[in-house]
Amino acid sequence: MSVALQQFTFSLAITLILILLLAQLAPHVGLVDSPDHRKHHTGSIPLVGGIAIICTLYLGALLWGSGSASLIGASSSKIWVFIVAATLITGLGVVDDLRGVSVFSRTMVEIAGALVIIEGLDLLPSKLGDLVGLGIIYMPEWIAYPFTVVAIFGVINAYNMLDGIDGLLSVMVLITIVVFHLFTGLEPGLITITLCASLIAFLISNLQLAPYIPKTFLGDAGSKLLGFIVVSLILAVTTRQVSGYKYIEPVTALYLVALPLFDMVFITLRRLYGRKSPFSADRTHIHHLMQELEMSPRRSVALISCAYLAPAFIGLMLDRAQAATPQQFFIFLGLFVVYCLFMSQAWRVARRYRALRVRAENLAKLNQSMPG
Repeated sequence: MSVALQQFTFSLAITLILILLLAQLAPHVGLVDSPDHRKHHTGSIPLVGGIAIICTLYLGALLWGSGSASLIGASSSKIWVFIVAATLITGLGVVDDLRGVSVFSRTMVEIAGALVIIEGLDLLPSKLGDLVGLGIIYMPEWIAYPFTVVAIFGVINAYNMLDGIDGLLSVMVLITIVVFHLFTGLEPGLITITLCASLIAFLISNLQLAPYIPKTFLGDAGSKLLGFIVVSLILAVTTRQVSGYKYIEPVTALYLVALPLFDMVFITLRRLYGRKSPFSADRTHIHHLMQELEMSPRRSVALISCAYLAPAFIGLMLDRAQAATPQQFFIFLGLFVVYCLFMSQAWRVARRYRALRVRAENLAKLNQSMPG
């Protein structure tokens, strides 16, 4: 059996076992998600998916961490820096799932996690390329540090915001990993193999695909962990941390996380336009639109996944065609504008559909109440 197959089989089995064990413990410590005005699931669901994934990553690093194929750095010791930072992000999510954390505390801990991997893995881009056709944009350290921290913080929260339908975020991250390897040409390593196996195990639980495996959610711990892993991998291949070679340019990397970024920025602008806090929770994300249009969860996952694949495919084609950096950047901005226009119109349609639905329900009730 190859090492990759061993890693995959081990991670799949261990994640399932951890989910079984943690799901029994979660209700006793209050680590469950109960339905409310924003969450429309049935019953209290254990929030242990993220914990199971980080524990599996830790065990995988213990067994195979001495190898060089971790995809996070040229040195085998780099994976432990990554694990420490990932544990910090996951721990924040667990506390948030248990009793809630203020925006300030969340921000500070996520910045701390970002600084750990920036320093420990040297994930600090020095140039962004010729984005606007006026010459290569170089970044001194005093700019590169806050820029990279904001990038990490943004991707973590962009993925966290998309965790609203069963299976959605897990499927999107699985697609991201596949596209990541297509973009870079790298063979799967310990982190991506372990992550894919763990996500498949989680989907078995989350979508209730097997008997005796309880339904669980990722929780903030899991969604933030997934965003953290994705952004760490992207920074590693854009800053010469894997074999000392830059596999993709920063502008190309944008296409890997296009839909989560589009959704986050669109929602943030919409909240600011409505004079609301950009950190306030609401039901205006792309998956909420699908729910408003009364689409089934699985159909919603399929449609959003296709929407994710569209910019990723465009980015891959531009990369293969060796398109100039300004062309890639302006096409990316154009896709964002198209997304904003589409979502604005889609929400208008959803509101009209809801008004017609409410009107039909009221008429039906009126007809039922009328005698004879």
